[in-house]
Amino acid sequence: MFEGTGRKLGRAAVAVICAASLATPSVASATEPEGPAPSSAETSEELNAQAQKHAVKAIEHFKNGAFVDSEEEWRRVAFFAPRWRPLHFNLGVLAEAQGKLGTAVSEYKEFRPHGSPDEQMVVDQRLDELGRRKTNIAGAYKRQIALSATAMTLGVGAIGGAVAMFILGPKQTEKAKEWDAAAETVVQMGNNCPQPDVGSQCYNEYAEHAAGLREESDKFERRGKLMLYGGIYVVIVGLLLTTYSIIPLRNAIKSKRQLDGINLGKTRLKWNGGAGVTLRF
Repeated sequence: MFEGTGRKLGRAAVAVICAASLATPSVASATEPEGPAPSSAETSEELNAQAQKHAVKAIEHFKNGAFVDSEEEWRRVAFFAPRWRPLHFNLGVLAEAQGKLGTAVSEYKEFRPHGSPDEQMVVDQRLDELGRRKTNIAGAYKRQIALSATAMTLGVGAIGGAVAMFILGPKQTEKAKEWDAAAETVVQMGNNCPQPDVGSQCYNEYAEHAAGLREESDKFERRGKLMLYGGIYVVIVGLLLTTYSIIPLRNAIKSKRQLDGINLGKTRLKWNGGAGVTLRF
């Protein structure tokens, strides 16, 4: 009794999902073997009453774009009818729609030996596209990691340099004060000359020496201010670079999740109506 119904549901499910899978922009990909090897166990078109109810719900959820809910129902079908022939193809498409790469490839490979020639052609097309997309995602992942690491290194280095400037700047100011104090001492010594007049040789010598000391003091003072203000600008640049490094790192994490086949959840799916869906990662 249920065998005919199971066969009809299987054909309907595969037909619906085949059409949608070719129209759905997937983000999954794979070329290397992932997950368990395809099963050689015999399949069946038989679908019992309990599994049939969940299969109907799964197809309805799929038509409504509720891929996560649809997958949950197919998992219930798998519990009640684990050898139902279209099962793994349906799970593969749903996994692909959610960005679960490893799961999608494993399910497609599980289904392929039991599919018709037309169905096997669809599976081969999906695996080929997934392979090319995996290459692109892997390349993007490497570039994002490199960019994030570079920005993070430069940012942390800039912050470290700014800290050094904040430490050295006040030391330069202290040295400027020391040179100023030395210049004042020399001026006092000039005032102790026998003839502390501007035109006297003794006074002029001390005055010239004091002027040289003040010149050195001004150099240290300027250097200290330069380090202080420069440190402020450098730390700002460092913070900006460090903050920016989070962006490619976040994108790299998303790419890694795609490569690893992690399900990102319902909130990542945006249904556009019909057979179109936007996957937001």
